[in-house]
Amino acid sequence: MKRRLLLISMLFLLLPCLSISACAEEESPATEAVPPEYTDFLESIPEELWELLPDSLFSNDCKTLEDATRSMSHFSYLLKIVLTLLGESLPTCLSLLASVCGLLLLSAVLRAFREGIRSDGIGRAFSFCASLTVLCILITRGIDCIERVTAYFSTLNTVTAALLPLMSVLYVAGGNLTAAAATSAGLSVYLTLLEELVGKSILPFCAICLTLSLVGALDQSLKTGTLLSTVKKNYTTLLTFLMMLLLAMLSAQTVLGARSDSLMMRSAKFAAGNLIPVVGGSISELLRTVSASVGYLRGVLGISAILLLLLLLLPTVVELLLLRLTWQITASVAELLGCDSEKKLLEEFASLCGYLLAAVCICSSVLLLSLCLLVRCASAIG
Repeated sequence: MKRRLLLISMLFLLLPCLSISACAEEESPATEAVPPEYTDFLESIPEELWELLPDSLFSNDCKTLEDATRSMSHFSYLLKIVLTLLGESLPTCLSLLASVCGLLLLSAVLRAFREGIRSDGIGRAFSFCASLTVLCILITRGIDCIERVTAYFSTLNTVTAALLPLMSVLYVAGGNLTAAAATSAGLSVYLTLLEELVGKSILPFCAICLTLSLVGALDQSLKTGTLLSTVKKNYTTLLTFLMMLLLAMLSAQTVLGARSDSLMMRSAKFAAGNLIPVVGGSISELLRTVSASVGYLRGVLGISAILLLLLLLLPTVVELLLLRLTWQITASVAELLGCDSEKKLLEEFASLCGYLLAAVCICSSVLLLSLCLLVRCASAIG
């Protein structure tokens, strides 16, 4: 009789625990719901890119979002985007190439006319006018290019601010509280550097480069090539050094934070399993299910964000590459026609486009690698 009473009392004690376990299993699929912070991140993407994105990318269903991300990651889709961007930028670059080549040909004709009349004063006047005309085209197009790069950094600033809450929510959902704090702190530093250092220094940097290029091209006696090269190399070296420190901080703190969170959760599960063996085992299995769900959500949203950042980067990269190629071709034409001052000016503009491209890629790499850390970071509740 005592054994029966003891067994009945144990069953009554275990009934609330079993009901708690059943409720937790019913709520676990909710972890696959797309958080509202993802919608805020999509709204930070420029509207001109929305036409290139599949409509299913804006869905709140994680499975539909996975299908959209899978289609965006195909080589054919990315190649189509690149070809579309090339088709939009190529006519402008071809028109620019034709205009500059025509001016270089005119400059060569004027140089031949100068040699015919044998007047140094008139010849220098013709050469100065030709160089000044080429310079006007270069400055006009160069200002557009600089404005495009400045606008990209401003957009990257907005996107980073929108990614901060999304990444924090995804880290917290997996129990990585320390990693969430470390990532938020690292990206806040990155946001400050991007806004205060890069955003405010890109215009003075380009102005110094353009001024030194102009002085060196119009007056051959002034050798500004070494000074110009020093300014450009030191600027990109400074950006590389700062972003390298930032990446080291993000990687170290995120990984260490994830390991610390995982150790605490494993200790809690071990304690629960020893104190309440049956219920502790149920909780452990439930946490594994939730961990898999959070890992799935992190993978889908993280890869989607990486692809969106890549699409945000591609227009600026394609335009800078095409402009750099245009200036290099026109510099070769100037060398063939014997236009030395114009050749030097065009080469400096091509070099400036290359350094701007490096600055854009260096600053974008921090955000891309931080998203890769999010995707690869294991959930602490697993």
